[in-house]
Amino acid sequence: MDLATRLFGWLRPASLPRISVGPIFTDAAAKNARKAFLEADFPLAISPEASELVWLRSLRQDIHRNLRPDQILNHLPAEHRLIDKGNLTETLKRHDQTLSDEEGVLRLSKFYQESYRLYDAEERHQFVAKIPKRDDPKNLWIFKPTDLSKGRGIRILWKLQDMRKRLRNIDRYELNPEDLRYIAQRYIQNPLLLDGRKSEIRVYFLVACVNPLMVLMFCEGTTRLNTLPFRLDDFDNPLIHVTNVYQQKNHPDYDPEAVLKWTWDELEHHVSETLHLTGPDFLEARLKPRLKSYIRYVIEASRNELSHLPPRTHAFGLYGVDLILDEALNPWLTEIQEGPGLNFDEYVKRRVIPPMLEETIRIAFEIRSRKATGRSLRELDAVEGFEWVVNEASE
Repeated sequence: MDLATRLFGWLRPASLPRISVGPIFTDAAAKNARKAFLEADFPLAISPEASELVWLRSLRQDIHRNLRPDQILNHLPAEHRLIDKGNLTETLKRHDQTLSDEEGVLRLSKFYQESYRLYDAEERHQFVAKIPKRDDPKNLWIFKPTDLSKGRGIRILWKLQDMRKRLRNIDRYELNPEDLRYIAQRYIQNPLLLDGRKSEIRVYFLVACVNPLMVLMFCEGTTRLNTLPFRLDDFDNPLIHVTNVYQQKNHPDYDPEAVLKWTWDELEHHVSETLHLTGPDFLEARLKPRLKSYIRYVIEASRNELSHLPPRTHAFGLYGVDLILDEALNPWLTEIQEGPGLNFDEYVKRRVIPPMLEETIRIAFEIRSRKATGRSLRELDAVEGFEWVVNEASE
């Protein structure tokens, strides 16, 4: 069953070309991707050596040295610049410093909350300067481990006097570098509430090629909701504040009857028909253009690192972007994930994951084929549900 059938209920015209897909190897951790490839009737290999595409759940740093020139890998070597929260903060801040203040130029402050890397001495001092002499509940920060996912290790604080002492005297308190592998980020105190609950949206983007640069965003994303109604207290309760399904379902007070995921259509309907905050074209007219502009910013900020591929390497990266909508419907980037949650047992993610993975694979094989035969990359036959964000092959 193809993308159009899964998403929209109509069949793809038989005249559209099909992209030839070779054997795919998946490692043991990539169970959901393997399941999607089986559903797409893709051939699977029993070993990396027997495959044409190697799909790993997480990047193994030595993998590029062991690939054949014709093999494709689903990771970019420098993707840590995106998926580590500290690296992402550094990358975005560095890029923002190169931009002008001319009207129309997207600045970091418009979509990324004020953030500080606590392991960087200069930024640590800048953050300490933000701590008032007397704790103020309005001075609310979220602390995130730079290299963890699934909401692990997150803390939300406004009582910061003890932290001020520790950060000013890290030697005396015997703090080692690992103790400081956090970012401090302004907490969004006015999130858009859906049924009274804090929510977060997930969008997927594909860096299909780095030379030339080709980046696409999938047409469909997901909406995640917390279990309990939002309020600005009880900050240790992830059922209120941490919008992550793993955290919700592993909490002892989790209600298995709670609805934790909506489709984007359900989000749009609720925002327009229930909350009356926007018209019925919220997704196409307002949200998607903003998301694409953010992805372009992130890619431009990191393009020098991402473009460093070993010679003759075919690689791509599929990433999940998490964003929080505030009550004015402004999306705020919170993090980027590699191998983003690809489980599709639930209806909401089944609309997204299988067709997205199938198309990702076809795009990867088509780019390899076109490069091998010297054909133009200006337009790709495999692109259906993805939408272009950057295509320097068409310039």
